[in-house]
Amino acid sequence: MARSASSSGADRLKYDGTSSTSASICLAGEIRRRMKRAAFQLILILAMLLPIGTSVAAEQEVELVSIVTPASRTNQAWDQQGVDNLVATGEEMGFDVAVAENAGYEDITPILQDLADDGSDLIICHASGYQTVCPEFAAQSSVPVVVIENPSAVTEGLVSDIETQAQEAAYLAGVLAGLETKTGTVAIVVTGEPPTWNYMTVGFAEGLHSVRPDATLLYSIVGEAAYDDAPNAKRVTEAVLAGGADIVFGMGDGASFGMIQAIRESNAGQPGEQQARFIDVIGDKSESEAKDFLLTSVLFDYTGVYQQLVSDLKAEEFGSVVTMNLKNNGVRLLEPPIPVDPEHMEILSETREKIVDGEIEVSAIGDADGTHERLEELFPEDN
Repeated sequence: MARSASSSGADRLKYDGTSSTSASICLAGEIRRRMKRAAFQLILILAMLLPIGTSVAAEQEVELVSIVTPASRTNQAWDQQGVDNLVATGEEMGFDVAVAENAGYEDITPILQDLADDGSDLIICHASGYQTVCPEFAAQSSVPVVVIENPSAVTEGLVSDIETQAQEAAYLAGVLAGLETKTGTVAIVVTGEPPTWNYMTVGFAEGLHSVRPDATLLYSIVGEAAYDDAPNAKRVTEAVLAGGADIVFGMGDGASFGMIQAIRESNAGQPGEQQARFIDVIGDKSESEAKDFLLTSVLFDYTGVYQQLVSDLKAEEFGSVVTMNLKNNGVRLLEPPIPVDPEHMEILSETREKIVDGEIEVSAIGDADGTHERLEELFPEDN
C-alpha cells in the first residue's frame, strides 16, 4: 500500500495487488482497532455512571472503506466508476479509501485479509463474481462487506447487497435506439451474461420493442466473462455491423474499446447519415475516441448507495439491500453528446416519467435463461 494526499486533504490508500503488506500499515490498522475498542469501553463506562434511564447515543466510527475491483481503476467502465464514486463519497463523508484493483476473478481471500489487517471498517466487493467469497470472509472475520446482486447473502451487521436495477434506464436507451435507427437493425453486444448485463439486455429490448416492434434485434455474446477482451469484442461488433446494425448497445467494461474501434473503422469515409452509433454503459465516454458517435450511455452512480451503506454502518443498521434505480438517479441516461432529434428527446422524457410513476413496468430479469426467453418473446424471428 502507498498513501497519497487527495485534493480535499483526505488520504487515499491504493493497494498494490499483492498479498503482503508493510509493517507500518499493519501497525496503523492495529492502532486504529485499539482506538475503537478504547472508545467503546469509554462509552460503556459513561453509561454505567449515568443515572438509570439515561441513554448514551453512540455512532460507530468509519475511518477506512476498501474496495476490490477485478480490473483497473482507470478503465473508464465498471471498475473506475465504483472507485471514483467511493473516493468522492469518502471526501464528502470524511473517510479514507483503499483500492485493491486488478484482483481478477480467482480467490480474493488473501486480498480481503490484507485489507482487514489494515483496519478496513468496510470492504466493497465490486463484482458479481465475488458474491460467495466475500460473505464467507465476512462470517469468518467479522469485517462487514458489500456484495453486488446477491440479496440472499444479506446478513445483519455483516453483509449488505447492492441491486443495480439498470433495466429502467436501459429501457430508455432502447426507446432512443428505436427512434433513431435508420436501418431498423439494432444490436446488443455483451461480454458475458451476469445479472447486471441481463437486466439491461431485457430492459433495452423492451424499450426498443415499445417504439419499433418491427425492428431486427441482433444479440451477440463475446464470451464468458470476456469483460476485457477487446479483440474479440471488436470482431463480434464487426459482425453485427455487417449484419446491418446501425446502433450497437455494448456492455463490455474494457472490451468496450474493441466495440468502439470496430464502429470507428466502419464509419470511416461514410456519410454522417450512414454512420453507426454506440450506446455505452456505466461510465461517460463522451471525451473518448467514441465521442463522435456516442449516442448515450446508461450511467451508474454509486455515490448515493455508498452514502447509505456507510451511514447504516455508523448507525449499526448495516445488513440490507440497497437499490440503484431511475427514481433515485442511481442509474440514468447520459445526455446525448451528439445531435438527436428534439422530438425523440421529448418522448424519452415522457417515457421516463411514466416509468417513475409506475405506468410502465420494465421486466427485471437477471438470469441468462430468462433473458433468452424474453428476447425470443419480443423478437422471435431474430433470436
